[in-house]
This record gives sequence, C-alpha cells and structure tokens, in this order.
Amino acid sequence: MSNLKKLLFSFMVMFYFTCFLITPSYSLDCYAQEWTVYIYDGIQDSVIDVHVKSKDDDLGHHNITFDLGYRFAFCESIFGNTLFTGDFYHGSQFVHFNVFDDVVSSIIGGPQVENTNVYWLLKQDGYYLSKEFKAYHDPVWKFMGHWQ
Repeated sequence: MSNLKKLLFSFMVMFYFTCFLITPSYSLDCYAQEWTVYIYDGIQDSVIDVHVKSKDDDLGHHNITFDLGYRFAFCESIFGNTLFTGDFYHGSQFVHFNVFDDVVSSIIGGPQVENTNVYWLLKQDGYYLSKEFKAYHDPVWKFMGHWQ
C-alpha cells in the first residue's frame, strides 16, 4: 500500500507541474514576467483595425482611433519564447510586425526590468516603439518600420 501512495503522490505532483506549465496566458497568475502592451493610433481622424495574436491566443480585431488605443496583458513564457504578432490596417495601408518578442523585450529593457509596459504608436509614416508613454512627437519613440 505504501508504494501505491507514493505513486499517487508522484502522479499528483506531476499533474500539478504540468498544469503550471500550460496555464494560459490570460490567467495573469504569472510565474514569469507579466507584460502589458499598449497600441495607440497617432493619426488624426483615422480608424485603424488591429488584430493581435500569439500561437495560443487570438485576441481578435479591435478598432482604435486617435488618442484611443488598445491594450492587452500576458504572462511571458518561462522559456522566454513569447511571441505576439499584429496586423494593422489603415485605409489601403497595411503592416504586420511582432508586437512582442525577444527583440522588443530587449529594447524595452529585458525581463529583469521593473517597467514591463510596451508602447506602440502608429503614425502616418510608420510604427514606433517606446518603453514609456510620451507625447506622440517626443523623440523617445523609436521608429521601427513603414506601412506597406
């Protein structure tokens, strides 16, 4: 009977850790870094369609307007391979880029940084990244690419 109890205990421990590793990102009971991504429309009198997704989570389509953005939060993978991509449509213009990955994390300051906010700004000439929210014309915004 003692071996059966040990086996049952081992199974329960393995089950717990398996659940821990596959906890979905929207639970926000993070065992790794929690991040919040903000996406802003910096084009006056415009509507931008935003579609963000990861391998596991499709966050759907959202319309953002000037000064009214979209945000989402997630737990970074304990393996450090978290990836969220975004598709953005503004009239006939389109752009696709990684809104969060290892490159974005390193620009913001890496996983050890206290401020785990990522700010994206979509402007007429392209998209910009910052680790802090500033006025749309502030030089803190790093140009990352053009609309296609």
